[in-house]
Amino acid sequence: MIAARLHGREDLRVEEVPDPAPGPGEVELAVAHNGLCGTDLHEYFDGPMACTNEPHPLTGGRLPQIVGHEFAGTVAAVGSGVVGVAVGDRVAVEPLYFCRRCWACRAGLTQLCELVMTHGICSHGGGLAESTVVPSWMLHPLPESITLAQGALVEPMSVSFSGMLRAGLEPGQSALVLGAGPIGIGVLLGLRAIDVRDVLVVETAPARRAAVETLGFEVIDPEVVDVATEVRRRTAGSGVDAVIDCAGAAATFSIAPAVLRPRGRYVILAFGFIDVPFAPWLLARTEIELTGSCGYNSDVFTRVIDLIAGGAYPTDAWVEHVGLDDVTAVLAELRAGQRMKVLVDVG
Repeated sequence: MIAARLHGREDLRVEEVPDPAPGPGEVELAVAHNGLCGTDLHEYFDGPMACTNEPHPLTGGRLPQIVGHEFAGTVAAVGSGVVGVAVGDRVAVEPLYFCRRCWACRAGLTQLCELVMTHGICSHGGGLAESTVVPSWMLHPLPESITLAQGALVEPMSVSFSGMLRAGLEPGQSALVLGAGPIGIGVLLGLRAIDVRDVLVVETAPARRAAVETLGFEVIDPEVVDVATEVRRRTAGSGVDAVIDCAGAAATFSIAPAVLRPRGRYVILAFGFIDVPFAPWLLARTEIELTGSCGYNSDVFTRVIDLIAGGAYPTDAWVEHVGLDDVTAVLAELRAGQRMKVLVDVG
């Protein structure tokens, strides 16, 4: 079969690899679509970091790695001992491996497992291949109302939804979302789904501002409008209830203390490998809560599938499709901010 394998930094090859076969408890999927995300960019341009030449202690994964962890497809074969799954089933994949033994796993926070790893980042396969084998417990059946392309969006939208939930917002409250890339858009659509409507978006890229406006959200350019002044004006000086940072830039880190109300919450959702100045007295003075979000658990994954089925995640204006041979070029374009959300049509 054909697959895209990462051999090293900026060394991704679309090549022939052996066809996988499911073992006991496993399922082979014919992959239909796989999304590209920021983690793929980090691994390709800055890594490899998660996957190296040393086998991962939980998955055994090592370079070269078939990449791709945001995918959906159709069951092609079923291993022994698998129940409740049949050939032809349409499924999305919740791609996290976890140990089930550490404190986080026992607490139901499997995304924070000490050994957590992702299928398609460091494992025996990935979604940028004609087929891949995963444990049957990773599968989530897709309702007929969801296309396989929408199924490939469940994983990143679960990242967004989980981060949005960390803000603890309720209907009638307000939020400032920093960054309108795919994760930022997922946060916005998630906020709308829980009926948080007083939302302002901050984004510098014209194309992303246009996409957000098409989806019905209000967005400002921080190079034209002073964010703190605008937020204070809109909130009669009190500030917003939450700031959700989907940009991960040093400049965005300074915005939250200036726009949050007392005891507001600042959620860092973006992975930015940067150092920023930090003034602890700001938290003490206003009792602002600073927190983060990483991944999701199965409950969130299932909830997002239901929301997509209900029409909460329209894809017009921000999702596009490319072929498997285009992946290397598209990664560079994504890094340059020239594209929004890209799904690779594998099948």
